[in-house]
Amino acid sequence: MFPSDEGKRYSMSDRFERFECLPEDRRRAVVDAAAEVFGDEDYARASTADIARLAGVSKSQLFFYFRNKRELYLYVLGALTRRVADAVVDEHWYEIDDFFEVMRYAATRKASFAGLSPRIMDFFVRAFYPGHRDVSGVLDAFMTDAVPTMVRAYLGHVRWERFREDVDPMRVVRMLVWCGDGYLHEQLRGGGELDMEAMLSEFLVWLDWLKRATYKEEYL
Repeated sequence: MFPSDEGKRYSMSDRFERFECLPEDRRRAVVDAAAEVFGDEDYARASTADIARLAGVSKSQLFFYFRNKRELYLYVLGALTRRVADAVVDEHWYEIDDFFEVMRYAATRKASFAGLSPRIMDFFVRAFYPGHRDVSGVLDAFMTDAVPTMVRAYLGHVRWERFREDVDPMRVVRMLVWCGDGYLHEQLRGGGELDMEAMLSEFLVWLDWLKRATYKEEYL
C-alpha cells in the first residue's frame, strides 16, 4: 500500500484481488517465500522460480496472481510493512502520549520482531538500498512518504505541545530517520551485517539526546 498515490493504491488493490481471495495460509506462504528470496539476493538476481518452490506453488500459479516480478515485489513490500506495523502498534500503543516514549516503545518492539522474523528484516535492509530501475523509483517514493504517513496514521494521539515553541516536531522525526539511515549505511558498508540489539542501544541514546534538546523543561 502506497499512501502517497491513492490512484495507484486502488488500482494495485484491484489487480491483486484474486490473490487476496486466497486463504491466509497460502498468501502468507507466498509472502514469506518472497521475503526469504528477496532478502537473500538483490532484486535482479532474486529468482521467482525459487520463490514459487519455497511457497509450494508452480511458477505459472505465481504469475497467475502477479504479472511479473516487480508486481510481486511491490505486493510483498506492502504486505510486510503492514505485518511490521501490526506487530508494533498494539493495544498499549495509544496509551502512550509522549513522543519519545512512543519512539522507545516502537524501537523496542521492532527489535523484538526482528529477532523473531529475521527474514523480514533482511528484506527491508535490502529494500533500503534499491538498485534496480524496476523498483528503485517506487522504493524511493515509499521511503520518502514513510515519515508523514507514519505521523498521520500512528502519532495523532501524541502531545506535540511538549516540544519547545522553536522546535518543529517533524524535523525531530526526520532526524531520527536520518540517524537510522546513517547507522545502516555505516554498519552495512562493505558487506557488514546489521546488529539490531546494537542499533536499538544507539537509538535509545539518540532519543535521550533529542528529548533534552527539544522538549520544554517541565517535561524533562
